[in-house]
Amino acid sequence: MSLLPGHDGLRLDQAPPLSIPARFFATIPVTFLAIGLLLLWHGGAALTTRWAAPTVALTHLLTLGLAAMAMIGALYQMIPVVAGVPVPQIGLAKPVHALLVVGLTALVSGLLAPTQWIFHVAQWTLGGALAGFLLPVALATMRAPTKSPTVTGMRMALAAAITLLILGLLLAWQYASGVYSPHRPLLLTTHALVGTLGWVGTLVVAVSWQVLPMFYLCAPPSSRAQNSFLIIIAASLGLAVLATLASVVGLPLGPLPPQQLVAWLALPAGAVVWGAAPLFTLRALRKRKRPRKDASLRFWFGSQVAAIATAAGVLLTLAIDDERALLATAWVAAVGWAAGTIHGMLTRIVPFLVWFHRFSALVGLQSVPPMNRLWPDRWARAGSWAHATLLLLGLAAIGLQSDTLARLSGLAAAATALCLAVGLYKVLSAQPVAAATTATAIS
Repeated sequence: MSLLPGHDGLRLDQAPPLSIPARFFATIPVTFLAIGLLLLWHGGAALTTRWAAPTVALTHLLTLGLAAMAMIGALYQMIPVVAGVPVPQIGLAKPVHALLVVGLTALVSGLLAPTQWIFHVAQWTLGGALAGFLLPVALATMRAPTKSPTVTGMRMALAAAITLLILGLLLAWQYASGVYSPHRPLLLTTHALVGTLGWVGTLVVAVSWQVLPMFYLCAPPSSRAQNSFLIIIAASLGLAVLATLASVVGLPLGPLPPQQLVAWLALPAGAVVWGAAPLFTLRALRKRKRPRKDASLRFWFGSQVAAIATAAGVLLTLAIDDERALLATAWVAAVGWAAGTIHGMLTRIVPFLVWFHRFSALVGLQSVPPMNRLWPDRWARAGSWAHATLLLLGLAAIGLQSDTLARLSGLAAAATALCLAVGLYKVLSAQPVAAATTATAIS
């Protein structure tokens, strides 16, 4: 079943209840608010060095609270629809969400006010949340009859997430126990590369091959190009992980320091995720068949430009040893590329899900609102401006080492949270006229 012309392969009839992805998506404005409060409280201390506790807390709010929260909700929704197989034990999504929220809160609290017991709470709750998500979702993708590049990309992203979980738990144990391995800097580097390129990057690239044709009538790259992208990412990150393991067990790796070698091995994956794929996307968006411009389209253009800027920043950090260049590159990747893509997709995907679950069956029986009216464009535009302000103020704060600009970026994060919250509330509270008096905000 498909309500979208030209996308009959999508199994919308297998979609989970709206409440499953909605609970993850509705948490994202809260995370933006937490980011804003952290920046307002700690100011420039959060944007000065990667090793500071506020910086590590900010990093995990961006990666777990924004990227992982959105991607988990999206995978619960997309695997049944795109891969054609339901996720077993879908009810586990509710405790997964609860554990993820508790674990993230404990992790940030343990970093900002170091307490050993609360950090152990973070380990167990985050580990339980991610295991409870990864096991059934990985099982579903292995059973999937569909062999499209998007499904292959989902499988690769999940494999990266499992690797990320193992590395994260190991690093967290070291932090909580105070017993540090001499390989900790190498493990941190591999953790970051697998997370950004393997988990977030592969999923963003693969999902875009479905989302852009659906909502913008853009032609995706050819199947050959899609498969080539995936092969390069898998080979590059696979070699990086193998090099990390070899270094940990004491095998010689040549003249380069292990961290530098792993970074160079991951470079082809970065060239795809932050270079080739965004260039294909920008070209497709310029040639789209639907000329209408809206806020979500601006997010897509902005996030792809941010991806290319990230690629340039990575080359700069490999060439010079400057903490500000590294922090600026990470900020552009997290706020401009990853969070920008997520913010833009929410303004399209959530209205589509609400329209499908609540209004599609009423077409021809009563008046139903158009999908693009459910999320008011003025709030989406305001959100895009607030998000862009957050990105630029954070960059300026890093470059100038300005405490004032860092705190102002916190205000921009809070404004972004407000715009997202209002948009999500309006779309999730939309109900058919006949059911408006009895239905709840999230079905």
